[in-house]
This record gives sequence, structure tokens and C-alpha cells, in this order.
Amino acid sequence: MATHGGAAADAPTVTLGLLSDPGLPADLSADLAAQLPDLLEHETDGRARWRVETASQQLTLDEHGTLPSVEIGQHAMAEHRWDLVILVTELPRRAGTQPIISDYGLATGFGLVSLPGLGAMGLRRQARKVIVHLVAEHLIDKPLGNRATNGPEQGEPRAHRSWGQGAPVQHIDSTDEGIDAHLALTGTRGRLRLLAGMVRANRPWRLVPSLSPAIAGAAAGAAFGVFYSNIWQLADAFSGWRLTLVNVLAVLAMIAWLIINNSLWERPSDRHLREEAALYNAATAVTISIGVLCMYALLFVVTLISALVVIPPDYLTATLEHPSGVGEFAIVAWLSASMGTIAGALGSGFASEDAVRQAAYSKREQERRQSLQAQDQSSS
Repeated sequence: MATHGGAAADAPTVTLGLLSDPGLPADLSADLAAQLPDLLEHETDGRARWRVETASQQLTLDEHGTLPSVEIGQHAMAEHRWDLVILVTELPRRAGTQPIISDYGLATGFGLVSLPGLGAMGLRRQARKVIVHLVAEHLIDKPLGNRATNGPEQGEPRAHRSWGQGAPVQHIDSTDEGIDAHLALTGTRGRLRLLAGMVRANRPWRLVPSLSPAIAGAAAGAAFGVFYSNIWQLADAFSGWRLTLVNVLAVLAMIAWLIINNSLWERPSDRHLREEAALYNAATAVTISIGVLCMYALLFVVTLISALVVIPPDYLTATLEHPSGVGEFAIVAWLSASMGTIAGALGSGFASEDAVRQAAYSKREQERRQSLQAQDQSSS
């Protein structure tokens, strides 16, 4: 909990609650709680003292696969005696086809921040900016009983503060009960920003440890290239573009095998879910691609070190029939790692499907997919 006492002595105290998903949203909210009182006092011209409290719980989806955010927020306000509440979630949000950064409702004193909509970079700074914007521009006008602030009445025009220079966002009206409007991302940049945020929420680097069978197969294939001189000669004979082509094909084979073998691609029968599925499939493809590239980079480094240790430089020079140095060792490691990746694609079939899914998706994404699967089965 964080409090601030720099406002006027007769200024009311307003309690803002941050209710967050466990994990990254909860950690982020805890970090921001100490900073927000000063920022909110400044942005609201000292009209109130601010207390910021945090709580964490799993923000569960309903039977339709959507987040009943207003109901969750109102329940939390009553339970914790908060004046205002903002939900912080890793769940992507959309209004029709437009990605959403946040929701807000003046009458309910409710706001929501969707972290994927903030993109992949500067997450804390962006989240802080959005929360301050929601409170200072929209929620502070909520009547707070006898402690009401002296802001403009609901419906009265308010001065608009710039949310962020160049930010591809706009306010759109909401048709959801209890929510006045959404802060939505617009255009191609906005969709790419949401996609980057979804991939970050999935944390693709976690995929590597779950692929131990694939890594074992890849290491065995790479070791074959290190120990056999025919592979050294083949790597030396390959041009750069051919080595690159082999590398790309090996990585694509691993990516495709992981997605297909573990049923990670969504094919909803309901037509209105197909556009949403396309977004999630793109996030899946990028997540798996980053995870596989991380694995390949690790495999290449290990293979290069092994080649430097195992292969005598003089013997490599004699085999290639020309002077050799680190560059030749790197070429041998490059082709060997690519061969190993192809072997690893076959080995990935022995990886646990649940382990791959848990590594490839955030907890919120797993929950959403389970709900979508149940909804799709009931409609078919």
C-alpha cells in the first residue's frame, strides 16, 4: 500500500485499487503502487489525496470465453472498500475488430488495462501512463459520496490531455453495460503492437526447457557433423546462401512440426471466431518461432565450442586442403547445427504436448483456449 499526504488538508482521500492477474500483472501493479499517488495528485491538480492498494486473483473467464470485468471490479470494490478499481490483466481485449488497451466506466468507477495492448517494450512505463490517464481523465469524476471531488459533472466537457505523441489510439464508445468507452489501438501499427504484446505475455524463451527430447535429438545430429570430416568438407564447399537456405529450412521444419504435432493451430468452426483465431495463430507462430530460434542459437554456440575443442586445427586444415581458422570452425558448426535442428524436429514429437502448450502460452491464453474449445464443441 502507498499513501501520499502532500495535497491540501481538506482534500478528500480517494482509494484506488489495482486488481491483477497473478504473475507479471501482479508484480507490475506492486511496483506502480508506490509511484501512482504522487503522479495522480499532480495530474488531478491536488484535488484529492491518493491511496493505492493492490490485490491479486485469477481473473477468470465466463462460460462464453469473455472476461466479466465490470462484475469482477464491482465485487472487488465492495470487498476491499475501494473508491475506484482498475483491473490489470494479460488477457488481450478487442472491441469488434479493434484491439483494446483499456476500458473505463465513470458511473461504476471501473477501469481495465490489458497488458498485451501496451506492446512488448517499456511495459511499466506504458502501464503507468495508461492508469494515470484512466483515473485523471475519466474515473476521478465518479461521485464518491460525501468525499466527491470538485471535478466537472458527468457529461460536462473535459479538457483532453494528450495520451501520447504518435500513439495509434482512439476512444470508441462501448456497447457493454457498465463500460462507457474503450481506448483502442488503430491501424496496422496498433495490431502489430497487440501482437507483440501477446507474444511477450507468452514468454517464448520458456519453450526451450520443455523441448528436452528435441534438444537431445538436435545435439546428437550436431555432434555427427562435428565428428565426421565429410561434413566439414561439405560445409566448406557450400556457399553462404546455400548454408543460409539449409538453416532456414531446418528452423521452419522445427516450427511447423511443433505447431502441427502439438495441435497448436486454431480452426474454429464458428465464423465470427475466425478473425480472432487468426490473431492468436499469428501469436502462436511468432512465439514458437522465437523459442526455436533461441534453441538454435544455443545449439550453434554449443556446437561451435565443441568443434573448437574436438577438432585439431591442423587436421581441419589438412582435410579442407587450405588454411583454416575460426571462420571455418563456424561454418562447420553452422551446417552441423542446421542438421541437428532437423533431427530435433523429429525428436520434438516425443515432447509432452501439455509441456509444449504450457511453455508456448501464458496462463490466460491456456484458459481462453480451453473455453474456446468447449464453446466450439458445443456449437458443432
